Amino acid sequence: MRREGARNTLKISPQSIEEVREAADIVEVASEFTALRRQGSEYTGLCPFHQEKTPSFSVSPDKGLYYCFGCGAGGDAIELVSRLKGFSFTEAIGYLAERFGVDLQYVQRSPGEARALARRRAAYRALAAAAAYYHKCLRESTRAAPARRYLAERGFNRQTLETFKIGYAPPAGFVRIAGRLNITREALDDAGLLSTSGRDRFFERITFPIADHRGRVIGFGARTLGDAKPKYLNSPETPLFNKRYLLYGLPQAADHIRRGGIAIVVEGYTDVLMLHQCGLRNAVATLGTSITGDHLKRLSGYAERIYLLFDPDEAGEEAIRRAAGAAASMRLDLRVLRLEQDPADWLLRHSAEEFRGLLEEALPVLEYGIRRIAERARGAEAVDRARARPELEGMIREIEDPVLRREAVRLASESLGVDARSFAHLLAPGTRGERRFRQTGDYDPAKEAELEVLALILTSPADTAEFLRKGVEVPGLPEPVKPEPRDFSDRARAELFELLRENAGSELDALLASERARPYLDLVSALTLQSRQTEATPPIIRAAWLRLRTLSRERAKRRTGDLDEKLSLHHEIRILKSAISSEEVSAP
Repeated sequence: MRREGARNTLKISPQSIEEVREAADIVEVASEFTALRRQGSEYTGLCPFHQEKTPSFSVSPDKGLYYCFGCGAGGDAIELVSRLKGFSFTEAIGYLAERFGVDLQYVQRSPGEARALARRRAAYRALAAAAAYYHKCLRESTRAAPARRYLAERGFNRQTLETFKIGYAPPAGFVRIAGRLNITREALDDAGLLSTSGRDRFFERITFPIADHRGRVIGFGARTLGDAKPKYLNSPETPLFNKRYLLYGLPQAADHIRRGGIAIVVEGYTDVLMLHQCGLRNAVATLGTSITGDHLKRLSGYAERIYLLFDPDEAGEEAIRRAAGAAASMRLDLRVLRLEQDPADWLLRHSAEEFRGLLEEALPVLEYGIRRIAERARGAEAVDRARARPELEGMIREIEDPVLRREAVRLASESLGVDARSFAHLLAPGTRGERRFRQTGDYDPAKEAELEVLALILTSPADTAEFLRKGVEVPGLPEPVKPEPRDFSDRARAELFELLRENAGSELDALLASERARPYLDLVSALTLQSRQTEATPPIIRAAWLRLRTLSRERAKRRTGDLDEKLSLHHEIRILKSAISSEEVSAP
């Protein structure tokens, strides 16, 4: 076995990645996140990626894949662990290797990669040491007496401060002792612990360690006890710290969120601490930023319902408005709760049971946003009322799901007291939401032809390989008909086809082992799990090739303004349609 230190300059070998894919039991892995029931040769259950009442999540042990027919999420066991646990690709492989007894092999990194990895590890070490030092100072230093007094006045007990490793950065700071721990100035700088003047960035502040999903400290939030500005100071952006993706308290809250299916998002670190202390241990906070789509994506892997508790000021309202658009596109159950005080202060005078009761009354974010706009319009001047309608229409246009959009129109018309028919233009075919979800009740022959070709290649690689190389001979056409990337109207489908064509004849397992296939795992899973074709016969393959080319040429004919090109395409389309219907197609 290799020594742990030797792995600093190594990366996982492709062979080991493939061994993990083969060893990982997709049913066992998926069962960690949702209850599964056998249905024939596959398993079904409620999707762990979105809220649903009817199971649409399918797991195939034979193929080693999962796919949700509701939200479209799909992939293998590595992808499932990566998404639901918030792991990187490498972290997911390590997790599964340990779970299924795969001894990972490593290959040598380049000098540049080894140097970058060493710097990251040094930065992690510096941050962990700083967190321990600040926490010890809060407990023991006489300099920290004002900090301890402030935290006691806010109502925080010792156990809460221990759980979250709250600390205090003394005037001399961590920089002074870092050298004794063999922590270099470079590591301190990479960790974001130095100010522009080279001193401790957080001196004379209460520190709140911010950890990633694995519990590693990657930065700090820090509150001043005096008049220094800003009142709260976060770590700067570093290779380890990007507040757009981070949520304070997630390591402490993750298991509670997953078990209960509910997450509470607040604005302040102290709000998280007090909620946790009162037994509401499913709370997290954004880091001085409004909640982003990336935050919601991360939480959606843990929670079925997310509550927002933001200040009722202009910034808070804008944050909720943006979150509403992101939640609608992801079909998240996002709700809004308002308190007259910050949660940390409110809970000093009210019980946790009262708080849970208020959660039951929280409004869905869509309804909340529409009613807030309508409330501002009621009793306002005519000019302000006139502004409310375009604001509402803008919010509705951001909703891509046609069902949710219709519900938004109903709420908007009720709130403004107008006939819903006055919003009818927002529901017309061709609007943003309708375009994206036209598959509901609409048939797109071009898309169906493209998916059919891809499914045939994926599920019958040996049968389709020769057709990919030689094409289909059609009398009247100078060249055999072979699918091309330009025949696909969607970029992802075109890129997947290009990958399949380059690996003609390769089995599905070999394709999944390719790093290039990772962006298309959702599509691959959907095609392989939905396919009902048991045998790809030559007539079926020839017909699929010809349908795809015919629809591709019809699309090109509609787009071109050149008359000669239109006539040429018209002639080719006639020949193709004749070949499909008259059995004048020969085998390659």
